[in-house]
Amino acid sequence: MATSVPATFRAYEFEQFGDALEVVKLNSTVQQQQLQPSMVRLRVHSAGVNPIDYKLVEFGKFFLPTQPSSEHPFRPGFDVAGTVVEVGAEVEGFQVGDAVYGQGYFGTTGSFAEYFDVDAKSVALKPTKLSFTEAGGASTAAQTSFQALTDHAKLQAGERVLILGGSSGTGLLGVQLAKLLGASTVIATTSKRNFELVTSMGADRVIDYTTEKWGDVIEPHSIDIVYDCGVDPQAWNTDAQKVLKKTTGRFISLSDTKEPVEAAFGATLLPWVRNDPSGACLEKITPFFNSEKLVVPIDSVHSFENLKEAIKVQKSSHARGKIVLQVIKDED
Repeated sequence: MATSVPATFRAYEFEQFGDALEVVKLNSTVQQQQLQPSMVRLRVHSAGVNPIDYKLVEFGKFFLPTQPSSEHPFRPGFDVAGTVVEVGAEVEGFQVGDAVYGQGYFGTTGSFAEYFDVDAKSVALKPTKLSFTEAGGASTAAQTSFQALTDHAKLQAGERVLILGGSSGTGLLGVQLAKLLGASTVIATTSKRNFELVTSMGADRVIDYTTEKWGDVIEPHSIDIVYDCGVDPQAWNTDAQKVLKKTTGRFISLSDTKEPVEAAFGATLLPWVRNDPSGACLEKITPFFNSEKLVVPIDSVHSFENLKEAIKVQKSSHARGKIVLQVIKDED
């Protein structure tokens, strides 16, 4: 069953790799395709803008198996929140009219659009306590931090966590999730201007990385988990060796550690986190949103026509929370 869906719609596309501000264009006559059996078609309300979005455009030639072209352009955008307008023949658990949130993955991106076909297994019902704008910016950051802390680092109640990059999207969600998952102490690094924001998310201590070296001011071998939100590629090789607990300490990062050294005291360098889009994972996170103990800090909201402004903010690396592309305005 489907609602009335137009034959064409607007979507951002790129026909070649390059500067995202130059090669990403709005196509106003994208043709609807037949919906795949395992997918749901969404009327997009909002889409979070993440670093991977512009990196896909600018560096995709180094890691994607195919190239975009005029005949087969690629569409950017992973995060999404929207309303189901059509359900694939093999899909169970969703129906037309459902409000959902989630994300695509490599090969099925395209949420910077009015309509988006996404695998039903990578979305979940939208938390009732989140607006579409908030939900659109939630999925990648929330899932990445949740999976990093639970599936990878195996956070246990009472442990002490250090988060590098506490004011990033993943960092702000990570601070909150670490506390909700039972961490006794959460320390975060950020710049001075973000102290109040990061503290409001639940950080017990905030360190200004511009004036202090966290490895010098944290008690030696007192941290159970160091979670690097992709801000310090040398953290494992340097200060993490000072602060992680001997034998049981774990280091997890969103970026690959180059030429990692071996920890003389037995701490563990875990494989770097690759976000796994999963509706089942989102269903574990949704109760935290609905209890209002987990929030989505929004840096800025940009109209659908102003994607380039959103990308500029993302590329500045100075966003304080999530950047969201708003396709349909939230109802008051």
